Amino acid sequence: MTCPLSEETSTVLDTRSAVLEAIVEQPRPKDRLEQEFDFSRSTLDRAIRELAAASFIEYTDGVWQATLFGQYCYRARTAYHDQLRTLTSASSILEPLSNECPITYEFIDGADVYESDSSMPDAVMQTFIDSLEQATTARIAIPTIVTGFVEPVCESVTTGTEGDVEIFVPATLFERLQLSFPALTDKLRNDSNVTLSRSSVPFTFGLWIADSMEAGIIVFTERGVGGVLVNDTDAAVEWATIQYEHLTDDAPSTAEPQARQ
Repeated sequence: MTCPLSEETSTVLDTRSAVLEAIVEQPRPKDRLEQEFDFSRSTLDRAIRELAAASFIEYTDGVWQATLFGQYCYRARTAYHDQLRTLTSASSILEPLSNECPITYEFIDGADVYESDSSMPDAVMQTFIDSLEQATTARIAIPTIVTGFVEPVCESVTTGTEGDVEIFVPATLFERLQLSFPALTDKLRNDSNVTLSRSSVPFTFGLWIADSMEAGIIVFTERGVGGVLVNDTDAAVEWATIQYEHLTDDAPSTAEPQARQ
């Protein structure tokens, strides 16, 4: 048997993936494969020989079928290329972040990527708002604000969610909100379902968790919002929860409602 994951085996997996995919999906006799692929018979024969020599397929009861090893290798290759596509699509969004950024691969893997449009760079924030409006509970940490979206975000957490909403912002940002948006800030502070807390936010991206079922990050740039990543895998939500729990552990106090002068 060929040694698994040798360089030759990897080459066969890459170059003969189309034939292997067809056989993984359903065992087929050779004449069926000839009908499905438009390359020459000699090319198909060579592909079958190479796949069989690499122990990806075997001939049984008149058909070519994938071995267990072949099935696993095919699935691993598919997952690998899916991961590369996700990373490639997210590369421009992740570029502004420093190498010390705490975002792990577990959050990126399987994420939906929403890159901002240069003509309307902040419009991608609607993804964040939609997530909040569909959630029952939400936990949010924001290190900065996008001025044009303060009001819609405020509306989404005070009217869009049915349960509790926690929001952590740095003290300096809290003061800016009070000065620039006093009515909206009071609305947040006076809403019994909303907890607005001042706390150090040790990362430069926005973070939210919706219903402990979905997590997202907002990447900010000098021009506004660079993009949004949303992920509902268990690993992504767990990572986001750990980041958020660091904030709750360090939070000095909750912003209590105060009488306006």
